[in-house]
Amino acid sequence: MVTVPTTIAILGGNSVAGRALEALLQGAGYDTRLIEDPPERTPEQLLEGVRLLLLAPTLNTESREALLAEMGDPLAAANIPVLTLSTTIREALGDGPVSIPWPCRLEELTRKIDAALLPVPDVGKSVV
Repeated sequence: MVTVPTTIAILGGNSVAGRALEALLQGAGYDTRLIEDPPERTPEQLLEGVRLLLLAPTLNTESREALLAEMGDPLAAANIPVLTLSTTIREALGDGPVSIPWPCRLEELTRKIDAALLPVPDVGKSVV
């Protein structure tokens, strides 16, 4: 059986942090796709084949919110989870996408990624 690596899109990848995340995640066995800020393609093109969207810690709140709003419908339609790397406690504890305090250990980041990718059971459907 051949397994296909999970593709993670890194939004805000035109920074040193984005490039470092790319290298770390590739080393952990993930495929990555850097998305520049501002993106150069349509949200549908950017998200094709992506299983998770990771927001780099270098994105400011306004840029992050604008980019997520722009990607909203395709992101929701593809049911792609979003994780935010946050350098502030307030953002890490805030509403919105799941936030991970940054910097963090690679093991912690991969654990959060794997947890976000777990299938959500359908509540109310019986298993026969």
